[in-house]
Amino acid sequence: MLTSVLGWVLCFSVGVALQRRLRDPHGASHLLFMLVLWVMSPLVVVYAYTTVSVRLELVAAFGCLVAATWITLGAGMLWGRLAGRGSREAGVMAFATAMGNCGTLGFPLTTLAFGGQGLALAVIYAEFQFLIPTDGVVLGLGRHYAGPHSRGLRAPGLRKLVRSWLLNPPVVAGAAAVALRVAGVDITPYVSPIGPFVGLLFGLVGFLQIGLAISLEPLAHDRSEVWRAAVTIVLRCGLLAAVLLALGRLTGVPIPGVFLLLAAMPVAFNTLVVAAVFDLDRELARLLVAVSTPLVIAAVFIWQLAAP
Repeated sequence: MLTSVLGWVLCFSVGVALQRRLRDPHGASHLLFMLVLWVMSPLVVVYAYTTVSVRLELVAAFGCLVAATWITLGAGMLWGRLAGRGSREAGVMAFATAMGNCGTLGFPLTTLAFGGQGLALAVIYAEFQFLIPTDGVVLGLGRHYAGPHSRGLRAPGLRKLVRSWLLNPPVVAGAAAVALRVAGVDITPYVSPIGPFVGLLFGLVGFLQIGLAISLEPLAHDRSEVWRAAVTIVLRCGLLAAVLLALGRLTGVPIPGVFLLLAAMPVAFNTLVVAAVFDLDRELARLLVAVSTPLVIAAVFIWQLAAP
């Protein structure tokens, strides 16, 4: 764990240094974004779809999770539309409400709280919370709200938004992996050594992206921005967990504690990357990440100390 933390700090520092020195740091951030989208995400999706062990109660819990996640995304988009001052701000508010930091922060926290089995569930949660790979949803939201200087292609309108969710590299890779599994073709020996390596690589690349994408200007926000950020953080850390727990109670499906913990994760670091790549409100994204992350970490540690 200490080695991983040191690696993340180093990658973040390198990203900040590159942002200061490169003529076009947003271009470098976009290249890393495309590396994750076209290479790393398909690899980890194939790994997950190939090696996951399917159990009935887990499938039922995932059904509740998928429903709760899409309800939360819809609520976030509605919140952004009602309170956002323009599409660039609305996009960040919608993205932050729906996307928790399940990977870079969620994985070590679930390991700390639930051990190795918790980590395994956290990986599956991160890959299947939307049913389709999360990176596909990220791409769709980014294109939907893209600003005038976006590095990614803009795709306004519901039809193009849904199309971008269904036609992208992670989804295609996942469909191929499922098809192979249904056909009885076992590629486990080939993907098993790749999965853990790519999983570790996500953290390193993620912190490098954060260093490249984060604004280096001092924080300066007016009251209207602060209250929008406060409501967004409350929605991020509370809405998904509440909806998930309610669906579990209504259906009688037991919801794993790992799911509830991950549902309450802070705003995803990827919000900064998406804001940089698709020309969204970077300052609001930075505020959301900077405030929500230490709050959730502190809450988890207090909960751990108070646990019998």
